[in-house]
Amino acid sequence: MTSPPLPPHHYAVNSQIHPGPMPLPPAPVCRCCGQSPAATVTFRTQTAYLFAFSIRSVPGPFCRTCGLAVFRKTTTDTLAKGWWSAFSLLAVNPILIAQNLLAIRTVNRLPHSPPLPHPPLPPGKPIHRRPAAYIALIPVLWLLFFITGMTIHIVT
Repeated sequence: MTSPPLPPHHYAVNSQIHPGPMPLPPAPVCRCCGQSPAATVTFRTQTAYLFAFSIRSVPGPFCRTCGLAVFRKTTTDTLAKGWWSAFSLLAVNPILIAQNLLAIRTVNRLPHSPPLPHPPLPPGKPIHRRPAAYIALIPVLWLLFFITGMTIHIVT
């Protein structure tokens, strides 16, 4: 047997019908500072070794300021430590950086939160002003020189 449809403005909890609109779930709060609004996103960072790699996830929710701080830290670490295996260089690292960029887009859509007793994480310097981010140029340049050298060798 099927139950009859519920009239409008009623909801069921544990098979009991309650009048009125369904209550909204509580808004997520930042896991770092407790501010709201917060977005439920996950930032990832990778450390690559010659033949292996490890991925670490930092799940949210995050407010706008704390999300920016976590994004900058995880992305800088990925740029510095994530290129040192061939598979990471060609596949994993670009995917993780793209996922972090999509997550920060979600966080950047949040409005700024009013200050609370627990201050948010300091966002720190932008990624392009962090020296560790430029370590990523070493394997990228190596790959470019390798491809160029192989192309010249094949042509001659």
